[in-house]
Amino acid sequence: METALELKQISYMFSDGRGITDLSMQVKRGEIYMLYGGHNAGKTLLLQMLTGTVLPQAGTIRLFGNADYLQEKRRMGYVPQKPYSIGGMSAMDMLHYFALAYGVLEQDFEKSLALGFTEKKAVCHLPFYVQKKVNLGIALLGKPDFILLDDPFQGLGTQECESLLSILSSLNEERNMTILLTGQDYELASRIVKKYGILADGKLKAELTSDTIKEECRRCIKIRTPQVERAITVIQNDFPQYEVLGDDFIRVFCPVSYSSKINAKLVSSGIEVCEIGIAGVNPQTFLSALAGGEEIHVADDTKRTIPYS
Repeated sequence: METALELKQISYMFSDGRGITDLSMQVKRGEIYMLYGGHNAGKTLLLQMLTGTVLPQAGTIRLFGNADYLQEKRRMGYVPQKPYSIGGMSAMDMLHYFALAYGVLEQDFEKSLALGFTEKKAVCHLPFYVQKKVNLGIALLGKPDFILLDDPFQGLGTQECESLLSILSSLNEERNMTILLTGQDYELASRIVKKYGILADGKLKAELTSDTIKEECRRCIKIRTPQVERAITVIQNDFPQYEVLGDDFIRVFCPVSYSSKINAKLVSSGIEVCEIGIAGVNPQTFLSALAGGEEIHVADDTKRTIPYS
């Protein structure tokens, strides 16, 4: 399968130490790929480098095989997290304006959009979802092969998310459009996304297919011990992905084949292990753990933090 996007050891660091470090990844042609990560993970910065707003300080970017990726920029559309508008322009005004700027022929412009823009109001006065859809329409001008969406579901209602999912799915299926989106909402993204890159602190922690996530989430190691705090100090260096679920219960996110090793390590340290076994985990919880200890809400609405290092 052709590679739409290839990053090799991309880096861009700000003076305060935040940024992206030695990031390498690939997105295949026709793939829907999600960069999953929390605040300050580096998702928006990466999209800015892909669109040429920010140039990487190190590393290479190839778009459709071209190392001079900015030459391929016309084949890419971008939808920012916060919708933009121009003065009092209506949706159609903005679309015609950008069509002219991009050199898109009128007949191609009309055929390339099926998003139903009829409002006469200025875009800035339209509902948030409509503003996002206008920005999506602009990104689709010129029939790009690749589209980037920064946290597209943030701020949308249930029906609006359903509508956007339907649009993105159609673009992928009918035009074989490659889609790269960012965000944290696994439940929504899982409807269309086939591959995930877990981004935390500017580094790619893992890449997982949707099938791998489903498989991993069926299995984790549960440990019941009255000495939770001591147990954590013993296992956290070798098994940093864990969750404390009460005074005597720990879940460890790692291959289940390590259960005997964990048990032996605890017992040899003089820690009483009342129970150790295999349990499942919610995919959202699993990804949050990988992404670096973001605060999450679990079934009983208790707020907990999952460390990751």
